[in-house]
Amino acid sequence: MIFIKRAGLYCLRQRCRTIILFLVLTIIAAFILTGIAIRDAAEGATADVRTAIGGKIILDIDKDAAAWKNEQYDWGTAATYSGDQITQKQVDAISKVDGVADYNVEETAAYYGAGVNFDYLPATYELSYTPYGEPSIYTVTLSSGKCKSFLSGKYKLVDGRHITPDDKYTCLISKQLADYNKLSVGDKIKMYSLDSDSISEFEIIGIFDGTEGSFGNEDTVSDVPANWGYIDYAALQDIFKNIFNIDYYQHLTIFVDDPANIQNVYDKISALPELKGKTLKLTIDTDEYDVVSTPLTSLQKLVNTTIIIVCIVSAAVLTLLLTIWIRGRKKEIGILLSIGKSKANIILQIFTETFAVAMISFAAAIPFSNLTAQKAGAILVSRITTGTTNLHVHMDAAYFPAFCVIGVFLIAVSVLASTWPVVRSKPKDILAKMS
Repeated sequence: MIFIKRAGLYCLRQRCRTIILFLVLTIIAAFILTGIAIRDAAEGATADVRTAIGGKIILDIDKDAAAWKNEQYDWGTAATYSGDQITQKQVDAISKVDGVADYNVEETAAYYGAGVNFDYLPATYELSYTPYGEPSIYTVTLSSGKCKSFLSGKYKLVDGRHITPDDKYTCLISKQLADYNKLSVGDKIKMYSLDSDSISEFEIIGIFDGTEGSFGNEDTVSDVPANWGYIDYAALQDIFKNIFNIDYYQHLTIFVDDPANIQNVYDKISALPELKGKTLKLTIDTDEYDVVSTPLTSLQKLVNTTIIIVCIVSAAVLTLLLTIWIRGRKKEIGILLSIGKSKANIILQIFTETFAVAMISFAAAIPFSNLTAQKAGAILVSRITTGTTNLHVHMDAAYFPAFCVIGVFLIAVSVLASTWPVVRSKPKDILAKMS
């Protein structure tokens, strides 16, 4: 192991070269560690998105595949859908399928309510076609937290809680509407439905924002987004129990825990006996997940490509630097060869010199890389992911062993490439050229 002693003495004797090598290796290490940290942060963010958003499978009634029939009402005749509906039995069967995380019913504009003891934000025209003025639109849902506007971040709950399947006669209203009427969570509002000719009382259990700035020159009250709200499905069923048979659903959103497994879950649901032969259609919807995950996937590919390029360039720079220095050590190498030192022994000496400096450089690069990784990650997210997610970049101790393997490989390649042209020559040829 005498080559280790020679390597140590050379590093101490050639302090200037050692410092230069230290700086070069520190910069290389910082670049590679930064890339690894950003890549892993992007992978972690993608995994978080997969967990938070998941995939969606939509179950709808198939109006194209079912017959229609004309029915007579007091106000006239209307064509009605006569096919299969989505029953609670089918929903229960779907919820037991492996991979199904949750489900929700969201029917937009399924209830129109006119304010009895509160006022809507005004519009250009006042269409008072009910005893209590113009009604506004309400989305009927089992779980408001699973509705599109809340999942996408358009709406955000600022007070109270979301509607759950156990609620009855509860509602969510916008902060603008609440402020306009000085309403708060726990208050009760009354609404008149022209369809059922009845007044229903709802408890406000949540207030959401996201409608700010939407109040302008809308023609009618129902055109003002701040007037829109959410009510629970149980209330709708009770309000219309004596008018329509609504003990079923027309639209069901099925949430899958992992979008990567969505096709498998889709196949299992399609095979359920409860759905066989029914005029229902099942479709896969990963739009929300794709919107967020696609930029993150692109970021991972970009960073992986960058890491490869940095490794190649780093190996080239290190090889060039060592080649220049080794040319100045031809006499030393020639003497070592002439006194019987093997080529492997000389190569190991130069590798040890570089490796010893590299270990110090790698350690020194960690705190520096942590700062650069955070700033570089923020820049890349703003440029590539257009604000769709945050990237939490941090330097993990687990990166160091893997990085050392990469570093040792690059050093070995560079040392071998730079020393071989010299050590493969015969000692007398080296010394003859020197003289």
